[in-house]
Amino acid sequence: MKSLPGPLHELMCRPDVHALVFDLDGTLIDSAADIIGGMRLTLSEAGVGELPHDYIPDNLHGTTDGILRSIVNDMGWPMPADLIPLRERYAFHYDSLDHRHTRLYPGVVEMLEHFSARVPLGICTNKRYVAADGATTKVGIRHHFHTISGADTWPQAKPSPVPLLETLRVMGVEPQHCLYFGDTSADAECAAQAGVRFVLHESGYGDARLHQFPRIHAFKGWVQP
Repeated sequence: MKSLPGPLHELMCRPDVHALVFDLDGTLIDSAADIIGGMRLTLSEAGVGELPHDYIPDNLHGTTDGILRSIVNDMGWPMPADLIPLRERYAFHYDSLDHRHTRLYPGVVEMLEHFSARVPLGICTNKRYVAADGATTKVGIRHHFHTISGADTWPQAKPSPVPLLETLRVMGVEPQHCLYFGDTSADAECAAQAGVRFVLHESGYGDARLHQFPRIHAFKGWVQP
């Protein structure tokens, strides 16, 4: 295994850590180009507006509806009365891109190989389940995970604690015996409400509300610099 930062490795190996659960986008994978690409095609095709080529939204951590609303507000466009057609268009366009620009962060493979032999691993993401399953399969890490919870797996998505608590229930792990890794306020708030220790991946997407919530550790990357 490539060397994890010392304090992070020690934290993950603590005897009271019985499972590790991860956010996906901005934590294990960099999928921003495919998310934005899908949004650009969707909004253009629907006649809502044209996104600039270099546009990067502040919100890459929400559900599809949340990201759509953030982009439309950010661009100053009229908000569509019904987001359902846009959500369906986005699902089609995102899936058609087939994660072509999505990449793992350095060191993720080695970290997962090492820790999947020690404790069960899970994913709790605001991606649709089929997209999360497809992305992890595409980049070659799907087999490491006991379970994947998407935005549509449970009645609520993050920042609600429901998806994380349900993920842990399926894994058979108590909240106090888990670490949850994420990069945004949706992850941090979800963990805080669920009573799960939160670990911040600082090189992810972040957002303005992130630092309102507690974390027990923060790290820049999955390998030592």
